[in-house]
Amino acid sequence: MGALEERNKAIVNKYFGEYWVKGNVNVVDEHNKAFPDLTFRAYQTPLIAEGDYVAAQWVGGGTHTGRAFDDFTVGELKTPNTGKKIHFSGMTIFTLKNGKIVKEISEEGGITVLQQLGIVTPPKPGKEIVYDKDGNQVY
Repeated sequence: MGALEERNKAIVNKYFGEYWVKGNVNVVDEHNKAFPDLTFRAYQTPLIAEGDYVAAQWVGGGTHTGRAFDDFTVGELKTPNTGKKIHFSGMTIFTLKNGKIVKEISEEGGITVLQQLGIVTPPKPGKEIVYDKDGNQVY
């Protein structure tokens, strides 16, 4: 692995450590208001890097104590304090330029959080679909 990939992985590891684990108030104020003990950590070791891109799997969790997420598709969490603990995992692809994270695209398990907070109900079990050997749906 090249020096660029190693440097980029170090930057992403620092992001998880400073931003989510240590609670650096310069970067997490808004999250801390609603989930003061919210933490994330990368659990994939080693991280995967290729050029300007780093992929990281992570886990996170915390306690809901205030209003949050006015940018959610379903709207802001209107209940200011459920006191509920949340636990979820996700994957983020980071893009780095000149040693800085410039973009991140994540699948963060948001629906899991909404279910744990009681904002949306889990789906009912679906009907099993069975196919025959020719690929035709049987039922």
